[in-house]
Amino acid sequence: MYFFLKKGSVLPTLQMNLIDDGRHDYKKFHEAIQGAEITFSMENTANGMLKVSKGECYIKLREGVGCSEQYVICYDWKSHDTKEAGTFVGKFDIVFSDKLKSDVASYPSGKLVMPIREPLYIIIED
Repeated sequence: MYFFLKKGSVLPTLQMNLIDDGRHDYKKFHEAIQGAEITFSMENTANGMLKVSKGECYIKLREGVGCSEQYVICYDWKSHDTKEAGTFVGKFDIVFSDKLKSDVASYPSGKLVMPIREPLYIIIED
């Protein structure tokens, strides 16, 4: 997965759609994400240096997905995040709250690293 932006730009916002991992009830996953701590990190592929470390993220309602509430994870770029051109690998860490429990189905717990299926490459162009 590739995300492109210009050097020095703070737009567009980086957004990551949540996926059904097959391990949890999808509705409960979206309920659990509302109380989770979510951070973003970005590493330079050329030298392995972290450019962003544990940047604060937020969630917003995903538009046009029907009747159920679904969320997307967002990270707003800071000007210092994009002042250097290059190729970077990004990841989101989601730490779920242990406060949610259910007799019927378990909520996700612990830490989840996204994306799951393929790396997120961020290309910052001159």
